[in-house]
Amino acid sequence: VTIATCLNVLGPPSVPQLQDITSDDVGPFSVTLSWEVPSDNGGTSQPLSYTVRVINDTVNLPFRATSTQMTLTMDDGIWHSSMYSVTVVAANEYGVSPPAASTFITPDSVPIIESVSVEALSLTILSV
Repeated sequence: VTIATCLNVLGPPSVPQLQDITSDDVGPFSVTLSWEVPSDNGGTSQPLSYTVRVINDTVNLPFRATSTQMTLTMDDGIWHSSMYSVTVVAANEYGVSPPAASTFITPDSVPIIESVSVEALSLTILSV
């Protein structure tokens, strides 16, 4: 007599993978981040949640996401011309994945207008 069993081990998800950031993803006021769903969701049927961590010398900002894409803006504390380290972890009800390999982002710099000058214009009206 042969008895077959199936064992589903439940646990935290595997590591998500950050996608390469291209110039199309980075603007002067925002950065769009994307990552791949972990190859192992930990055996659960529940949707995964993600924590994206953005870090530099002065900030350590955690952001929560339920999808695999997030756009960060200046309203979130991300400033142009500052370099940030970004990592992401996935979570389910059984735990948190190890962090994805860090990537670095630098939102584009914005040209700063220091002064504006208008030269005098002369207008001559000829009678018809």
